[in-house]
Amino acid sequence: MSQTENRESFFRRLRATLNPRDYYDVELAYILAKGGHHHQKRKELGPDGLPKRYFEHLRGTALILIDEVGIIERTFIVAALLHDALEDTHDISPELLRHCFGSTVADIVQQLSKVPKEGYLERLRAAGWPALIIKACDRLENLRTLDRPGVDRQFLLKQVRETHEKYLSVFDIMVAEAPFQWLEQTRRIRDRICQELERLERLVAAESGSAT
Repeated sequence: MSQTENRESFFRRLRATLNPRDYYDVELAYILAKGGHHHQKRKELGPDGLPKRYFEHLRGTALILIDEVGIIERTFIVAALLHDALEDTHDISPELLRHCFGSTVADIVQQLSKVPKEGYLERLRAAGWPALIIKACDRLENLRTLDRPGVDRQFLLKQVRETHEKYLSVFDIMVAEAPFQWLEQTRRIRDRICQELERLERLVAAESGSAT
């Protein structure tokens, strides 16, 4: 993934693959995600020293799906861009998603939503591979940003612990349920999550050692 992603670089990936109708659906999802999350910021700081806009995480999740899993398919990309929309925006509802993109997208986004928080992991385990591969891309994108300026070590440790305790078993289910044509890529994403965990744990251990 390029370090300087923008709208043009994102859609350049899709023009030769998606038909016009699917392309414009992804463009609509991009606009909705950008607008719905416009007031939200990330913990990590950008080159200007200011918190990055939350949309960078949504686009980053979709880019992992496209570049590292190899899925250039309208339903998956739309759901990846909007995976936090139901819990983190005021105006994007399941009914709006169903109206704009159909029931499959709406169902995937609902499966990824922590609304309500109670029973979230149980719902996720039962969600099926499409939701799980997007969740894995989401988690991988989050892990890759935890060592950046602005992210405190307590939050980093919390995310690492949460991934170990809650999500690795979910990603094992993801691999077990992967369609044959996506099995290798699905395993690769799970392995990259494990590699990121190991990298972050080494980072914390090195910092702890240098502080003693």
